[in-house]
Amino acid sequence: MLTITPEAKEMIEGREKTVFLDMPVAIRGCCFDLQERPVVRFGTPGKKGDFVQKVIDGITVFVPDVITELELTITVSSFFGRKKLFVEGWRYI
Repeated sequence: MLTITPEAKEMIEGREKTVFLDMPVAIRGCCFDLQERPVVRFGTPGKKGDFVQKVIDGITVFVPDVITELELTITVSSFFGRKKLFVEGWRYI
């Protein structure tokens, strides 16, 4: 289940009401597999067929169909005063 913090909701509503989680490429090695955390982007994904559309607190979110059941939270992270949306709760898989 995906949730959105109040601070993230405010940031999304200030720009537009649609975001999507963009999955980075999986790194596959001989001894390990690594999938980095999804990146939150404003707008809609290019290939909507790979995503599930959800409405959470009035925000439209496109989530990759491979992670729809994970417990994740969209929150805001700040670095030197620059704020960005961030996925919390990701476990490297």
